[in-house]
Amino acid sequence: MPTTTPGPVRAAYLSELEAHGQLTVTVGGHTLALFRHQGRIHAIDNRCPHMGFPLDRGSLCDGILTCHWHHARFDLNSGGSFDLWADDVPTYPVEERDGAIWVDL
Repeated sequence: MPTTTPGPVRAAYLSELEAHGQLTVTVGGHTLALFRHQGRIHAIDNRCPHMGFPLDRGSLCDGILTCHWHHARFDLNSGGSFDLWADDVPTYPVEERDGAIWVDL
């Protein structure tokens, strides 16, 4: 049974993301990849919808996250796929507050 949470949940501290450049966290039963790109934090499901591989091992360039394994490409803002053979990946609203990263699942 999926875990539901009311409103945003704290996913990590900003200092953790800044120290690593990107971060993988599990909150509310979801494993998320957190990225800072052009001054904004993004939360995206860490599972590639194409073959299920972790997206945190992919590359990020110009707001496009590319899966390391099969090169499926996703818009970091919307999760939309640029490739017909890969579904969109879920993204989640993020808020920076009190030195923490809050994600609305």
